[in-house]
Amino acid sequence: MLLFFTPMRGTMDAFADLHIHSTASDGTFRPARVAEECYKKGIRYAVLTDHDTVAGVSEFLNAAERLNIHATTGIEFSVQYDGELHILAYGVDIQNPHLLSVLGEMENRRVERAKKIILKLQSSGIDISIEEVEAETQGEVIGRPHIGLALVKKGVVSSVSEAFRLYLSKGCPGFVQRRSLTEQEAMYAIKTAGGFSVFAHPKLTYAPDFEALVKRLKALGLDGIEAYYPEHTEEECTFFSRLGEKYELFLTQGSDSHGDMRGSTHIGKETRGNSAIAKAISLLFKTP
Repeated sequence: MLLFFTPMRGTMDAFADLHIHSTASDGTFRPARVAEECYKKGIRYAVLTDHDTVAGVSEFLNAAERLNIHATTGIEFSVQYDGELHILAYGVDIQNPHLLSVLGEMENRRVERAKKIILKLQSSGIDISIEEVEAETQGEVIGRPHIGLALVKKGVVSSVSEAFRLYLSKGCPGFVQRRSLTEQEAMYAIKTAGGFSVFAHPKLTYAPDFEALVKRLKALGLDGIEAYYPEHTEEECTFFSRLGEKYELFLTQGSDSHGDMRGSTHIGKETRGNSAIAKAISLLFKTP
């Protein structure tokens, strides 16, 4: 039976945002601020899904609990692919030894990437040091947002969003490709930690035979598909929803908000899946 949920504030608002980023990876809001923004938008169910890390999860969960927001653990894995392919992990045990080992390796890769970015920026004539960037981390794993903050402080750019637009995004002088897990490694880590795996923003993944890709991921343990996403057209939402039904995948929705970055969607931006994601809400948040 299809369940319908009523948003806290306004029938057109999203009641769930299952794809949000913080400063723990490449967002501009700290994890606690993410929870506060969810509260302001009337979000009842939320997940922080930072790239290849759970560094911000505890802070986010604690803030969400204080604000009476239903929350669970989350990660967004970038996996090796000729193009872009991301897998969202939900409900993982963030103390699982295998998961921690995998994430530790990803953290090392992230630090290596940051150092390479700084070297590229230096080669482009920008006076910036690793020490200046580390001063912006506040205990978090070093990443592109911290490099952006350092560039703002030095007056190279006026905002972090401008830093990403001019220096840190793909095609820019300071861009360095992320080193990713294989599909099998990511899915195994998620299952070993007791989590659910979801195909993130499928529109952004090109495949000559898209259904064959979904079928392959399903064989590796895929549980869901993010059918409702701000860049999906109505027709694409329908297509991904039907594909999910065919392969017995639950449907999710998310904004993929990165805070104040240029081009970032705001938390709660995606609302079209409100009534279609009941199964996901039940599984991820243990609702009746």
